[in-house]
Amino acid sequence: MDFVVIKIDSDEWTYIWDWLANHPINEGLDEPKEADNQGAKWEYIGSYMLGSRIIHEFLHQMHPKTQGLMKVSVEGSKDFTSDYIAEKHRL
Repeated sequence: MDFVVIKIDSDEWTYIWDWLANHPINEGLDEPKEADNQGAKWEYIGSYMLGSRIIHEFLHQMHPKTQGLMKVSVEGSKDFTSDYIAEKHRL
């Protein structure tokens, strides 16, 4: 398994943040990509690759709807390629 970081200017970066904005936990929020709650916002914490499968993870320390820790994951887009990777580390 590899830990990877996605390039900020890539199509994959846009895909994962758009997915997060449309996640049901963020429904009705003014800025769903942030979900700001007293300065706590969504953070991209990295991605994991197993073969050609990639999973992206986000963390929120104090989500405004739950008032608690939230972690969500999304599988990579169907168009994902290794060109979208900024860093790769073997685990």
